[in-house]
This record gives sequence, C-alpha cells and structure tokens, in this order.
Amino acid sequence: MANYRFSGPKPARMYEVILPKKLGYFGKIQEVLEDLFDERAIRRIPFVKQSIARRRKQEDFDEERWIKNLCKASRGYSIYEMDGRYLSNQGPIDERVIVIRFIFHNPDDSAEDDRTDFLAVSLEVVNHLVARRFAMELGVEEEIWFVEYNHPQLSIWRRSPETGDDSSDQD
Repeated sequence: MANYRFSGPKPARMYEVILPKKLGYFGKIQEVLEDLFDERAIRRIPFVKQSIARRRKQEDFDEERWIKNLCKASRGYSIYEMDGRYLSNQGPIDERVIVIRFIFHNPDDSAEDDRTDFLAVSLEVVNHLVARRFAMELGVEEEIWFVEYNHPQLSIWRRSPETGDDSSDQD
C-alpha cells in the first residue's frame, strides 16, 4: 500500500481565463501556453520587455531571476469547456467557451531560494502572459475574461517515496 503525506492547507492563488471556443484559436492557445515554459519566448512578449525596462531602474532588480520566476511560477494548467448563455446587445447568445485554470502555490519541499514567491508573480503571469496576449494577438473578441479567486487554500496528498517500511501515519 502506498504511503502519502499531507501538506497544507496553504495559501494559493487560482485564476481562470475564459474565451470563446473557436477552432481558429487552438494554435494561438497552444502557443501562448507553451511559451509559459520558455524563457526566450517570455522575453519576446511586449509586456515583459516593458516591465524589464521599468524594473531596471530599481537598485535590487535581478532580471534573470525575475524571468526564471515567471517561467517556474506556472508549473501547469488545466483546460476545460463550459456551455453557457450570455447576454449581448443583440440578446441572449449560447456559446461554448474554453476555460484555462491556473493554481499557484509556493512549494514547501522546494530547494529554491527563500526569496522566491510564486504567489507574488502569479497575477503578472496569468493576466499579462496569458489573458492580455489572447486579447492583443487574437484581437477580435469583445471580451476575454480573467477571473481571480479570493483566498483559496490548497492541500496536497503527496505520495511518499517507497521505503519498504509499512509504518505510515495511519489513524
């Protein structure tokens, strides 16, 4: 029987980006989400270039560290579809949307520098590196929604390494 250890609850931040599901968007969605894991791609994003230029004026700004944190902060995402009815100027519209969910937390078993705070950069990552990019690069939708959930807590049951010892914490 596998052993698991409990971690949490701990602070987390959860965001969703909601946009209409259209076949023509799939390539852009894949590009934007894959770029989250690529430092070079992140550096090419206009918002990032502007942010770096502003932050360089700060005495303690470490550009390399900031970029690495942007890449590491989003360790993944989930995508699901939702059907809904929305009110427009023309009346109710039935529409299927894609929802991209991000959950950020600071790992408790990380060997990272203690100053790394993934929660602090999470808003920039999702709002600017995802939602804003969709708005700017797709450029045709009236609205692309960005939702931030207040004060979520995350608990994780993490599988323990196999030790051959069957004396796990059991109640």
